[in-house]
Amino acid sequence: MVNTRNLLPRVDICKTLIEENDSLADIIFTDESSVQLNNNRTTSYRPEGSARTSIPKPKHPLKVHVWAGISRRGPTPMLIFNGIMDSSFFTKEILGNALLPFVKTTYPDGHRFQQDNDPKHRSNMSKRFMEDNGINWWNVWPSGKFQE
Repeated sequence: MVNTRNLLPRVDICKTLIEENDSLADIIFTDESSVQLNNNRTTSYRPEGSARTSIPKPKHPLKVHVWAGISRRGPTPMLIFNGIMDSSFFTKEILGNALLPFVKTTYPDGHRFQQDNDPKHRSNMSKRFMEDNGINWWNVWPSGKFQE
C-alpha cells in the first residue's frame, strides 16, 4: 500500500510518463522478499478430549531471501541467499553478479533500473558501483511504505 503522502507524487510521475508517451520498455523492476521455511502455526485442530501434542519449534525459523527482477525483455536471474543482505552483499552479489551481467547482455542499448528506497540500495557503496558500471538507477518513486 502507498501512504497518502506519497500517493499524489506517484500519480504525478505516472501522468508525466503518459504525457511523454513512455512505454517503460527499458525499465528493470526489482525487489527482494523473504520466505520462511518453518511452519509457525499456533493453532491446531484435534478431536474433543484428545491429548494435546507439543511440537518443538525453532527459536529462529529458517528463512531464505530471494531477489529478482522483471522487464519487458525478460526476467533477471533469481538470486536465493541466506543471512542478512547488507550494503556490501547487495553491491557485490546482487548488483555485480546478478544485475550487471543481465544489463550488459539484455539491455546493451540502454535501461532504467527501478528498486525500492531501502537504505542499502541508496548507500554510497551501491551508488558508486552503479555510477562506475553504467547502471542507470531510475530514482523517481517516492517511498511506498504504508504509514499514516
